[in-house]
Amino acid sequence: MNTAAKPAFARPASDSPASNRLPLCIFAALAVLMLATRSHSLSHLVHLPDTDLASFFVLGFFVRRMVAFAALFMLGFAIDVVVIQVLGGSGFCFTPAYWMLLPAHGLLWLAGRFAAARWGDRLSALPAIVALLIAASFAANLLTSGGFYLLGGRYPDPTLAGFLPRIARYFPGVLLATLLWSGVAAALWALVVTARPHLRIRPHR
Repeated sequence: MNTAAKPAFARPASDSPASNRLPLCIFAALAVLMLATRSHSLSHLVHLPDTDLASFFVLGFFVRRMVAFAALFMLGFAIDVVVIQVLGGSGFCFTPAYWMLLPAHGLLWLAGRFAAARWGDRLSALPAIVALLIAASFAANLLTSGGFYLLGGRYPDPTLAGFLPRIARYFPGVLLATLLWSGVAAALWALVVTARPHLRIRPHR
């Protein structure tokens, strides 16, 4: 029986000190990005599109441990609480349906894990990874937007007919932001592995 622990990182090509530090570095970068964008601390300088779905997909691609997912989710929750309760931000979206974010973000994290395990970071796998990201983003949007509409208590008589136009209205922007940030992450990773090829992500065999 194999009792070896699963790697925290998505199967790098080597077990060097750099690869061992990589999960922490990636988590730290995503946390800083969430602090900068979700708290709107940069909104007076530049409006940055939402990073949530892309952040959890990227986290899943590189960091396998569930504790990383939990930590990033709780960071987002803490930011929202501070923005609403301390900084006086709008609490319109802070309803019981808020917790639909948990399965939605979990879905993106699992999609990232699946992509890393199935394809690694091979360039030839990029179309498949993008297709998976689009599908996962659509499902996550159904969970969050649908949950808010049907369970949030903001709409007195929610109906399926009333919800469908919201998909056409909001999902294209969500998808564009997700693809944009994921593309930025992919470009940065390409630069990293160009400089240090031993950090490439291998698919599971």
